[in-house]
Amino acid sequence: MSIFRRRRSADAPTLDDEAVLVIDQYALPFRSPHWYGHADYHVRVFRPVNTQKPIVIMGDLDNDPVASITNKCPEITALVAHLVLGRPGVHPTRLEDHARWLTYYAADGSMGERFCEVYDFDVVPGYEPPLVNLRYRDLRREEAEGLVGGTLGTWQRQDYTVAGLQRRGVRVMRVHPAGS
Repeated sequence: MSIFRRRRSADAPTLDDEAVLVIDQYALPFRSPHWYGHADYHVRVFRPVNTQKPIVIMGDLDNDPVASITNKCPEITALVAHLVLGRPGVHPTRLEDHARWLTYYAADGSMGERFCEVYDFDVVPGYEPPLVNLRYRDLRREEAEGLVGGTLGTWQRQDYTVAGLQRRGVRVMRVHPAGS
């Protein structure tokens, strides 16, 4: 029996790409005065045959609340577009042109299992680097599975870690500030 308590199914969608991003807080344009060091996110990319752009699910790996995927979504989404999708320099208002973006929280986390679609990226005028607002829409598990074209695994927080994913063979990408 695997140490990963995930639902497995014959109708599981095929991953196109998967990575863990370990991001130094100083690599992000907006920093909190609250020191959290680095934050970790699990990224899965699906390319269902019935869609024109990939479905990207970004999972929060039990980060400090300041660095949660909810709080850092615009910045993390831009990094994922650059590092995982190979789309450097995408303007925040064009992120939706390149993928459909979902966030994920593990089943036994403080919020319970949660899927949200992230959309309507909008730049707030007068900020440099750009400050981005966005909208969230909660999805039922069935809706998320419909988007990716099959059954998604259910993750438990104890296994939904950088070390646990690395043991499964998921590549880890470390993101540091420019020049370091």
